[in-house]
Amino acid sequence: MSLDAAVLKEPADDTFHGALASDPAASILKHAVKIWARDHGVAENDLCRLTEMVMNFAKSAIRDCERKIHVVA
Repeated sequence: MSLDAAVLKEPADDTFHGALASDPAASILKHAVKIWARDHGVAENDLCRLTEMVMNFAKSAIRDCERKIHVVA
């Protein structure tokens, strides 16, 4: 799988560095993304941006699911 270098060069969104930054699961996911990226030839300069993109995607997916969940008592 190849990555579009232009997408990786977009400015980082600092909203990611909130609650997920201290979450152990988020740390594991970030580490796994970095390992995957290195194994697939992503440049070291792009690792941080790629990790932020994946984390932002995961965060938005979780939020979308939370909106759809209705607690039934």
